[in-house]
Amino acid sequence: MAAYQRKRRFANQTRDKDLDRLSGLPDKVLLQIISLLPLKEIVRTSILAIRWKDLFSLVSDINIDDNNVIRKSLGNGYMNIVERFLFSRKRDVGIDKFRLKCGKIVDPFRINGWIQYALGYHVKELDLTIGIKGFNELNFGVFTCKTLVILRLSMDKGSILSVPTYFRLPNLKVLHLGLMKCSDDGSVDRLFSGCISLEELHLRNCELSNMNKLRVCNATLKKLFLSGFMGTDHEIEIIAPNLVHFSYYYTGTKGFSLINLNSLSEARIYIGPYLFSTIDFASTATALMNGISQARSLYLTLYSSKPILLTPGLVPQFPNLTYLNLEMGGCLPEWKILLANSPCLDTLVLDFEFSGSGLESHNNGRDETEKVPGCLMYKVKTIKVLSFQGKPFESQVVEYLLKNAKVLERFTVRLSGKKRLRTKISKEVRALSRVSKKCQVTII
Repeated sequence: MAAYQRKRRFANQTRDKDLDRLSGLPDKVLLQIISLLPLKEIVRTSILAIRWKDLFSLVSDINIDDNNVIRKSLGNGYMNIVERFLFSRKRDVGIDKFRLKCGKIVDPFRINGWIQYALGYHVKELDLTIGIKGFNELNFGVFTCKTLVILRLSMDKGSILSVPTYFRLPNLKVLHLGLMKCSDDGSVDRLFSGCISLEELHLRNCELSNMNKLRVCNATLKKLFLSGFMGTDHEIEIIAPNLVHFSYYYTGTKGFSLINLNSLSEARIYIGPYLFSTIDFASTATALMNGISQARSLYLTLYSSKPILLTPGLVPQFPNLTYLNLEMGGCLPEWKILLANSPCLDTLVLDFEFSGSGLESHNNGRDETEKVPGCLMYKVKTIKVLSFQGKPFESQVVEYLLKNAKVLERFTVRLSGKKRLRTKISKEVRALSRVSKKCQVTII
């Protein structure tokens, strides 16, 4: 009996020491820990010990997510917990981040009240995902908050964002807009012109069917991400002299106008069926390629059976391009044309992950594609071939590169496909002759 009591006393002492070590951490560290918990659990920490009693009221990162509510019948209880928590916070504690994700059980009339609460505490980062159909009356203060640095706004597809006449977010640097529809061209113009310090803009899955032109004109913008627009009757115009990163993914449009992108460092372009299905694809693709021609790094994904993009006359000169990552799907257009127009290219990455079984060159006897690109003979030192399965055309590409890359130093091939064939493919690649004596071949 005495031995049992000693063991129990030792266990209690160990548990108390562990609790003391946790409670002894600075408030800043403890607040970072509990802010990761669901809101209901944050409130429950107040019963752990006297040390924790009022700690939850100092939380500056607030996350309200009704997906954490298991049953809809518990909705009223959850909303009451949210409001008790908000009004229990210390009044002298600001809000760094306020995240609201709702659409399952939260009543629409409470949403703007909670947003207004965050705005009243000088919120710096506002993340709103409102999946309530027809919710259009967003709190006016969102468009005039002087403390906002980051704004993420995603709404239900049926919601229409109408930007007020007076719109000004003087300190906003990052803006994400997703799953929404702007009321007209004027709303978009007011939106971007009111962000005088904007550096990063994301537009994702927005509906532009009621717009003639998506115009992004901002002198401070450095990063721009466009993806998944709905509707193809609009034009895209971008005027951003300080833009360093441009990402364009799978959107449809009837025209491009990319003006003064001379500071562009990196471009990531995914061209899929939507763009290829446009009425005047040739001029649209030409405008896109011309607009990004000053880029130093280019990630280009082509997922179509049409070789029209990389044909003579459509591809401009890329005088600054040193890194090219070319991912090919469907069939491979004349990739050598792109190399021929990139005289400073140093690193080339070819990804065959989505290549079709019928992949073949569309030479058609043109002399332009028979010439070895100058960069391949005098500049390219690193080549990586990804998702290599040893298909006939893939093997022709690898053989061509090793045969013509005169200053090549590193050649890496990452194999794909069935395991039993990899050993055979590896031997075949190593057996290929290479013109560069410095070339080191690595098979992964």
